Amino acid sequence: MTTHSPARHSTSAVLHRLFWRLHFWSGLLTAPIVLLAALTGILYIFTPQIEALRHAELDRVAQIRAPLPLDQQLAAARAAVPGLPVKAIVPAYTPGETSLVLFGEQKMRGMPKAAAANPATAPHPAHQHADQHAGHPGGAPGAASAISSTEHHSAAKEITSYVDPGTATVQGNLPDAERFKNWSRKLHSSLLQGDGWRWLIELGASWMLVMMLTGFYLWWPRGNAGWRKALLPAASNKAGHSRASWRYWHSISSVLLALFTLTILLTGLTWSKYTGENFRALQNATGQATPKPPRDLTSLVTEGQQPLSAEQIYTLAKAQAPAIRLRMTPPNNASGVWRIENEDRSQPEKRFQLVLDAYSGQRLYYAGWDQLPLLSKATAVGIPFHRGEFGWWNQALLLAIGCSAIFSVLSGYVMWWQRRRPASVSAPALHGSHVRALPWWLVVVAALLAYCMPVFGISLLLMLLIEASVLLLRPKA
Repeated sequence: MTTHSPARHSTSAVLHRLFWRLHFWSGLLTAPIVLLAALTGILYIFTPQIEALRHAELDRVAQIRAPLPLDQQLAAARAAVPGLPVKAIVPAYTPGETSLVLFGEQKMRGMPKAAAANPATAPHPAHQHADQHAGHPGGAPGAASAISSTEHHSAAKEITSYVDPGTATVQGNLPDAERFKNWSRKLHSSLLQGDGWRWLIELGASWMLVMMLTGFYLWWPRGNAGWRKALLPAASNKAGHSRASWRYWHSISSVLLALFTLTILLTGLTWSKYTGENFRALQNATGQATPKPPRDLTSLVTEGQQPLSAEQIYTLAKAQAPAIRLRMTPPNNASGVWRIENEDRSQPEKRFQLVLDAYSGQRLYYAGWDQLPLLSKATAVGIPFHRGEFGWWNQALLLAIGCSAIFSVLSGYVMWWQRRRPASVSAPALHGSHVRALPWWLVVVAALLAYCMPVFGISLLLMLLIEASVLLLRPKA
């Protein structure tokens, strides 16, 4: 057997051998998770079309009329859902929509993680803002199967009442867990296994990031290999070149969409369980966190003065806010305040937060797009893009990204099977001399990634322990 000396390995050769092995093992072991994430992600991005069929009788009104005062709509919803506090109100914004009254415990964005575990997130336009994943498909598609009996109200933590704004008629009440979008979001984030299993998709996303970076390095032409060979398929497609063809299409399908795939991975990791916590800590430490209104804001209570009606608050809010669908959170006590923000996340430049005194209507706090720091602006654009909320072009692009990930997984398995030797895993060989020749900066980068992505860090440590054991136990030449 030939011995290997560190002096015989150039840095490029060492990196190529290491990245090839890392790319191989990460693909072989985590590709099933990536495949599930891609399939469930494709399902999720098309939920607007599915929801239009599934809940049309709740989301749309049969006949368009001038809207009645918001208080009248709110009273009808309260009568239909007794015993639960009003969490938020989303007045109908365009003709033909229903107004939404959300019942349950108030949970606003920016509150601690435990307080935001079950946000009301439905695919109706009023439910496009939540960051967590919750839900179960449950009930059937339309208002006919919507929950309206009070025995279910006590069991459901969050219920949305869909009100015809022109007649103040409740078209149906539905637990938020039974919206299809909530179910598909939970499927995509935790495979329906609960919040404690979100690490599994985070593991797949973090290793897919590593697979993408190492794959890009392996694809990059070096030496005598030119860009023509990297960008164009080989002229020969004979049987003997089948693996070369698979390798070309495996690479080029990922490279062409690399920038968009990277955006999807990074935005997904920003709201993952553990990497997301590190990202939010970084935002706070660097002053890049989204501004939030102080929690101790209160309304000035004057003896004998009555609070403004919901309709009056709505009128004041529309005058001070951008022309966009609003989400109104009512006061939770006598000295509480109204908190209003944009409900539609597909127009990030119109993002705002507004706080009004419940008695005088005075503006106590306002922050809009101009007040957002750069990193918050980036996430305000990136997350709706990740969810496909910018329209048909966004959905088509995400579909292409998902199909590219699926093809990468399947073609990777085909190439491995073609090169696999009998009774062997046939991983790219790695010797101790390669490890000793590793550049110092690669160790720093790996440690930094492991710190930023804890799930990846733990799995990387386990992989390194296994690799070290293999090298130590391997017979000497």
